[in-house]
Amino acid sequence: MNIEYNDVMIEIFNRLPLKSLMRVRCVCKWWNQIISDPLFISNYSSCNPQYQVSGFYLQKYLFLRMYSGLRFIPCTGQVDAAPKPSLSFIDDENGVCIKHSCNGLLLCSSFRCHEEDRKYYICKPTTKQYMPLPGPQCKTVFGISIAFNPQNSPHYQVICICDSKLSANHRQIMIYSSNTGCWRVSGNPFVVLDDFLFNRGVCWKGALHWVGRGESSLRFDVERELLHTMMMPPIPEGWAERRFEYFGESGGHLYLIENYGPQRAVFDVMEMNGDYSGWFVKYHVNLDGPLPTPFPLIPRHHQELHHRVFSVLHIVHRRVGEREESILVLHIPGDLTLYNLRDNTLMSLSDLCPMSMGENPKLSYAWESRNLGLCYTWESIHPFSNTQCYL
Repeated sequence: MNIEYNDVMIEIFNRLPLKSLMRVRCVCKWWNQIISDPLFISNYSSCNPQYQVSGFYLQKYLFLRMYSGLRFIPCTGQVDAAPKPSLSFIDDENGVCIKHSCNGLLLCSSFRCHEEDRKYYICKPTTKQYMPLPGPQCKTVFGISIAFNPQNSPHYQVICICDSKLSANHRQIMIYSSNTGCWRVSGNPFVVLDDFLFNRGVCWKGALHWVGRGESSLRFDVERELLHTMMMPPIPEGWAERRFEYFGESGGHLYLIENYGPQRAVFDVMEMNGDYSGWFVKYHVNLDGPLPTPFPLIPRHHQELHHRVFSVLHIVHRRVGEREESILVLHIPGDLTLYNLRDNTLMSLSDLCPMSMGENPKLSYAWESRNLGLCYTWESIHPFSNTQCYL
């Protein structure tokens, strides 16, 4: 195809609204090839920031409800680009819930059913596109995750930790690729003696990571299909097992929080070294006592977290001017509170993402304080970012 004509089409495509772009990619293979190219996706996303937003889903399971209860909390970007907190566009008689998320894609599954009846879906909630996946050929799924990097490829992989015929202590990794459209076995079965959180895989540096309740954790290099062991921080003397408060990725950093002892309001935020040489303490957090806040509208009961039950939901990593800062998103039953790890102050959600709140601070805090239910933990969270606007 003529190079100049190709450049003209790229220029036209860059000016189209997102929904129109999704429609014209179906016109012919050539147009689809242009629109699916990672370089074009990156350029289109840069030219159209109105479609970008990042935040996280809060998911809870409701009694006798076919679909899990969802709420989307925007952290950065444009609130108009935020996905609607509903999976009802996926037609499944058993309902649907989120199993995992990665770079704007959600891996969902049937909700209230037996394992043999469970269906899996890949979906893009901002455009309500979804595709059913063939089920992995195994009896038991211990964990299933999606790995997707649109800057490198338009294709994604689904990694499943399955049972093995060798023994009850063996596990087998299976991989589904959107490029081939089928499942295949990856590597040999491996022995699992510790309790690993395979249902909470975290993507970081091209690998999936699973923490364990023993002395080690696991990481799976998706491209090379190699499984590695990582050491966990030592468990304090007197404790029989780990007490996870948070495990996740934010801003290119892998974070871990464990909480021991009677003072739950005092803990360390640990970060993994980039060369996997070990964990180190990035922040020491002390919420024991009234906390300073530049926001007088935040009620005093939020400023005295040591008197209340709270949980760490997420860590938001952002750049403010020339500096980087990390923010804890804390859940107090019914409310959200933010804690700036850099200067040890409480924050308003409207300060984190002002475009999502409007200009009226009273309305901003009212938005924050809407009833969020009884209790959420980090295991209820599914990060979402569509900085790369589409599939």
